[in-house]
Amino acid sequence: MQHKTKENITGSQWLACSLDYISICSYSHIMEMEKVFRALAERNRLRIVLLLEMGPLNVSEIVSVLGLSQSNVSHHLKLLLDASLVRRSGRANWAFYSNRKGTPIIEGLVRTAFQNRHELSGFQDDMNRLAHCYALRRDASKEFFDTVGEEGWKDLSENLPSSDEYLPFIERHLGGKNLVLEVGTGDGSMIPFLLSCADRVLAVDNSREMLGRALKLVTSEKLNTRVELRLGDAEHLPAGDSMADAVFMHMLLHHSGNPAQAVYEVTRVLKPGGILIVVDLAEHADSEFKIQQGDLWPGFTKERIREFMIESGLSVTAEEAYNRETVLAIAGVKGER
Repeated sequence: MQHKTKENITGSQWLACSLDYISICSYSHIMEMEKVFRALAERNRLRIVLLLEMGPLNVSEIVSVLGLSQSNVSHHLKLLLDASLVRRSGRANWAFYSNRKGTPIIEGLVRTAFQNRHELSGFQDDMNRLAHCYALRRDASKEFFDTVGEEGWKDLSENLPSSDEYLPFIERHLGGKNLVLEVGTGDGSMIPFLLSCADRVLAVDNSREMLGRALKLVTSEKLNTRVELRLGDAEHLPAGDSMADAVFMHMLLHHSGNPAQAVYEVTRVLKPGGILIVVDLAEHADSEFKIQQGDLWPGFTKERIREFMIESGLSVTAEEAYNRETVLAIAGVKGER
């Protein structure tokens, strides 16, 4: 018997086969889709999904934005988890929630809802309160570094994983660049190394205290002609569009109020073909370390950092784990268009 292929069956037969296949797929997922539609039909759960489309939030932040009780928010989150609309990440008491990616039909529903978000009554009020949450995160991180003191900074630095293992990764991807933008330069300790890979460095930090220390280092090393220091936030960089050949984020994202927005902002300032190097902590469960370091996030999974890059329009080109899997190094390239 002749095997039916697309080439030897009629157009109507091909259409019928395609519709049968779609029907089988649809019926196999009908119960799951019912959960999705039921979850999104409730106003407060829809509000949560729209908020999480802007970036991850923890329960306390969702409570503060929506003005609901914690038990109420927890109930809504459970239903959203059951419907596979959101996911829970993090360890111990640091759990945060984000919209789940990877299912086209669910992503399409959420995207459509988000595109029409202004039709939802009170949405702008939610956005204003969300902006306040992000501001509180940034302020907490900035205050920590403004007040840590010289001895405190020394202790923090000594307790971070050694950079010796991953310096070759950075050099391999930054070598030969003209201008490297370092986001979150801290005391500037990485600047001399970056200048061994590139001609010039533009270093940004949101802490005046940290920039003061970076300036002392740059001056003492006589690097002033090749280094510029600027005050600014990672989520709103004081840099022009497409101006940097490369961007370097070293132990910055776990201090960022909105990591996804920080990576998205990097894409703006990168030239087409420019590269982003992210070196950050792998997700961990050491609460004492998190508090000591003034961290907003307990590190990240490799998959999460990849998502930040891909959703910002970058192509991930390299990734490695160092220091016994406690540090992740990932490179992403901005497309030509």
